[in-house]
Amino acid sequence: MSAQPRHRQLALLLPLMAAACGDDRILVLGQSTPEPWQFSEPRILEALAAPSKTDNPSVTADLLELYFTSERSGNADIFLAQRDSPDEPFRSPRRVDGLSTTALETSPIISHDALTLYWASDRDGGQGDLDIWFSTRPDRSGSVWSTPQNMRMLNSSAKDLPRLPGLGGTVMPLSSDRAMRGYYAVLFAERGEGPHVYSAPERVPELEFDRSSTVDGFLTDDGLTLFYVTGPAIGAADMFVASRRSTGEPFAHFAPLRDLNTPSDERDPWLSADRTRFFFSSNRAGVYAIYEAEVVHATP
Repeated sequence: MSAQPRHRQLALLLPLMAAACGDDRILVLGQSTPEPWQFSEPRILEALAAPSKTDNPSVTADLLELYFTSERSGNADIFLAQRDSPDEPFRSPRRVDGLSTTALETSPIISHDALTLYWASDRDGGQGDLDIWFSTRPDRSGSVWSTPQNMRMLNSSAKDLPRLPGLGGTVMPLSSDRAMRGYYAVLFAERGEGPHVYSAPERVPELEFDRSSTVDGFLTDDGLTLFYVTGPAIGAADMFVASRRSTGEPFAHFAPLRDLNTPSDERDPWLSADRTRFFFSSNRAGVYAIYEAEVVHATP
């Protein structure tokens, strides 16, 4: 998909100074049109590659653990690749046996501290098609993952996919096709009392585009930037970035990630916690694989 979808027309905003919201959420006021994000030439993560579909990367804040899904075992399962330093290549991955089943597992999302994993599955015990589940562990030194729990407050009878909670961990930008089957939309769910309790997901109108599916939202920790994927219900899609001046305003600027998009299908954008690296999936080489690029320029 080479053309950007039609977005809402919003007025340009004058440069302003930074300030703080009354609810302690960050408010950053800057230039009317943000400079585009720039990336290095992406490279495939060879240690993760396989002849079968491999996608949905999510990475811990220290860049030492990468969770993803792959069909290399004959089923869509959750895998983990590790390394001892962010500058080293990942070692050969292993299947996360305690969380993978004979059902479909997809979109594993690891928290920054590596102690919570969200994913989608059509396993027994859910509410419909694909449900969002989560599991926790007390530490990273050999502890097993807890029994998976269904996040019923986020799920529906349709397909529901988790993403990393952004805005200081208080908002999950999940994806769902509950409004129109086959067409995903990004919904925001605010965290309530407790770390895994959320309010009912709500529509984000400015991220709804005509005859397009919008999925894989990645909300930054300050809540001002959202990476997402838009394309037809079936076929190649591109990655985009949206921004806003404050967390109380709608997203107002939309731009494709031109350094990373190709005529093939690009999916699953993931920005590292330190904003220096960018991970995503693409089938540009004939089969879905995971790629990494350096962030050359990031919009503040």
